[in-house]
Amino acid sequence: MASSAHPAARLAALYAAARAARPRAYAPYSRFHVGAAVLDERGRVHAGCNVENAAYPQGLCAEASALAAMVLAGGRRARAVAVAAALSASGELTTPCGGCRQKIAEFAAPDCEVHVLGPRGMRRVFMLGELLPFGFGEGHLPAQRGAKAPPAIDAKSTTEPLSQAAPAARPSAARRRRG
Repeated sequence: MASSAHPAARLAALYAAARAARPRAYAPYSRFHVGAAVLDERGRVHAGCNVENAAYPQGLCAEASALAAMVLAGGRRARAVAVAAALSASGELTTPCGGCRQKIAEFAAPDCEVHVLGPRGMRRVFMLGELLPFGFGEGHLPAQRGAKAPPAIDAKSTTEPLSQAAPAARPSAARRRRG
């Protein structure tokens, strides 16, 4: 287990927030309740829980929910994350999913601690870089200054039905008959 760079009182608050969020999860389909909490750059703790939807891809993970709460409160950097969930059926730890690892990376450095809590307390601390070793980030995008804008789209061509497209774009009458 890695030693934490955060004071015990802050970690206790982070853990408590993640544990308190877990039973508030809306998980009628999977019945898998997850709570998460984020410690921001000002030492504030922001909690979130998973919110499922009958259209599964539309659900929201607890980590994403906690990050949204952080941003709403004015936070921009995650210093530590805690995730509270039951162990899997096979007894494995429940770590953030790949999408949430990427979302955390948007606001955190690779050395951000991700604390995984089980039903009986803290189970393991990972560094974000361990969970997302080759994450995609801002550095992969073109530089802001001097970056080329995407080509302009002709609004007329995107709003006209295909039947009104320019004649050159439609097959000739002779070609349609041979078809």
